[in-house]
Amino acid sequence: MLGHSLSSLPRVRLITRVRQTGSGSEAFLAVASDGQQYWVKAPDSPQGPRALVAEVIAYGIGRAIGAPVPTNVLVEIPGALGVVYADGRSMNAGIGHGSLNVPDVVESDDWGTYSKRDDNRRRQAFILAMWDLCMGVDPQWLHQTTDDYSIWSFDHGLWLAGETDWDLPSLRRIGAGAWQHDIDAGVASAQALNDAATQVTHLGLETIQTITGQVPLDWNTTPAELLEVASLLYARIPGVVDRLRAAAKQSRYP
Repeated sequence: MLGHSLSSLPRVRLITRVRQTGSGSEAFLAVASDGQQYWVKAPDSPQGPRALVAEVIAYGIGRAIGAPVPTNVLVEIPGALGVVYADGRSMNAGIGHGSLNVPDVVESDDWGTYSKRDDNRRRQAFILAMWDLCMGVDPQWLHQTTDDYSIWSFDHGLWLAGETDWDLPSLRRIGAGAWQHDIDAGVASAQALNDAATQVTHLGLETIQTITGQVPLDWNTTPAELLEVASLLYARIPGVVDRLRAAAKQSRYP
């Protein structure tokens, strides 16, 4: 369930909507043309298309370093769904973002509740790495009850510095600075933190550019902007690695 290859982001067609959420993005569960169920965010949702840019980038970075993120896809949304948002606007046709539905889960924003279950102390180290690198906000974790409460990271629409309308100036201001808000590195194991640091060091600029290049340009962005986002993320790597190594030295868990 960790996903497809890094070089391509598959496209599927939305077939039918299953149910709506009351989240800020008004994401909805849908069946797609590949027979799978995805949590779909539309580009004209209340959070806007820039949140979808953050989704693609965070999922891609997570996948590249081996973090526990579900498969994600681009979703072709037809214009005849008849969905009306809470503010009275109707959903239009377009390309949305889909995150594969992980069944049998409980959601938690507490970092330590299930740390002792499954290999979560390892999985959490890799989530910590992507959180710092991609400037994560709004911690939300899925725990799969049928797999010993193993943790998954999902819903990254507020990442890239915590703004649904993020821009380059805001990312430049943060630069290579630490970004560990609301995350307790102490629950992860030392070995896993060091392994995550090693995976982050292997992230080349070309790899990050491949990830940012998967973003549809009709999500209110440009090739030049996406290239600079890639460069800004690449510049964060040494600091992220140093912080992961430091956390490993302080961890109570081997």
